[in-house]
Amino acid sequence: MPAILNSDISVEIASTWDTISERWRALEQHAQASPFQTAHWIGNWYETFSAPGAVEPVIVTVVERSSGRDLMMIPFVRRSENGIRRIEFADLWVTDYNAPLLRFGHNFHGRFEQEVWPAVLAALPPADVLILRKMPVSLGAMMNPLTTLSAVESSDLSGHIADLGDDWGAYVSSLSKSALRELRRRTAKFANEHGGHLRRITTHADAFAALDVLQQQQTARLAARGAKHVFDDPRYQELYRRQLLQGLTTGHALMFTLVGDGEIVATFLALSNGKGHHTLVRMSQSPEPKWKSLGLGKMIIHRALEVLHAEGCRTFDLSVGSNRYKSEFGVSAIPMAELTARLSWRGAPFMARRKAVTYLQRNPHLMTLARSVAGKLQRPAA
Repeated sequence: MPAILNSDISVEIASTWDTISERWRALEQHAQASPFQTAHWIGNWYETFSAPGAVEPVIVTVVERSSGRDLMMIPFVRRSENGIRRIEFADLWVTDYNAPLLRFGHNFHGRFEQEVWPAVLAALPPADVLILRKMPVSLGAMMNPLTTLSAVESSDLSGHIADLGDDWGAYVSSLSKSALRELRRRTAKFANEHGGHLRRITTHADAFAALDVLQQQQTARLAARGAKHVFDDPRYQELYRRQLLQGLTTGHALMFTLVGDGEIVATFLALSNGKGHHTLVRMSQSPEPKWKSLGLGKMIIHRALEVLHAEGCRTFDLSVGSNRYKSEFGVSAIPMAELTARLSWRGAPFMARRKAVTYLQRNPHLMTLARSVAGKLQRPAA
């Protein structure tokens, strides 16, 4: 049953992607969407990860009753972790920007927190906590309604977007001169000594072969750093295969490789929103020592951006994470926000633990002390 807010607005919940997919695609044509709010990404995500009793779709729609128009859709899921039922975005650590799909020009006129959001909460299935992460504060020229809620907090994460403009030469001229000189030197060396060149991936067979290389290179690098990641999970590998299988045809997925000495030495996988905006989602470079001095990661980004700009790309997003190389591409920060709320009494311990961890993280000396105490407590039991 839809939750009725007043005579003209209601909130509906869809529990499967198939039942809402056509409406999502229709709203997408009239909404601001990053590549992660397109039906291409969201549909593949739900089809890959949804499983009864594990990850359940909870797709929220705010409807204007008089016209039947969908005003906003929010891609939530419900899942359990450590016995706590969570409502969160369709993410699982791979959706870089979590946001609703909001109709162009629609303004809830100050009613979102007082009327719309309580109705959304009332319509949600039973859960213990609401955990919303990686929310961009704005959706194009509009504010993200979810980030206007009074309980929202700023996030330590931010996006990194490069405005390429209409003139590629002007964009390049705005970048660091010393970094450009070094890039050009390395690019010439790569071409002259290794026959190095950029290759645009256009077939599924080539895409899957390049994806296998990306998987090997990226996981090797992460393992060498001791970093935790999800990319070895077969479900995540299937998600990216789906992106390429469909996206190469529709234009929602783009892939490039750098080839040197006859082998793939770097890869670049990006998503498009179909309206000229692209986001980098995965990138890799060979760990072999002979390639390390060439800066293949920055090289493939620069070369790919030049190709995409010629095809009409005007904004490119280097995504979340504070990697230092991003500053060399003249990026601007995209502020992000988060929200955590208790939905039942069972969520109280989770909230208390989260507050304690957040407090420690913001006080480095206390965090160091806590880790020291935890280490001493664990040693006798070892």
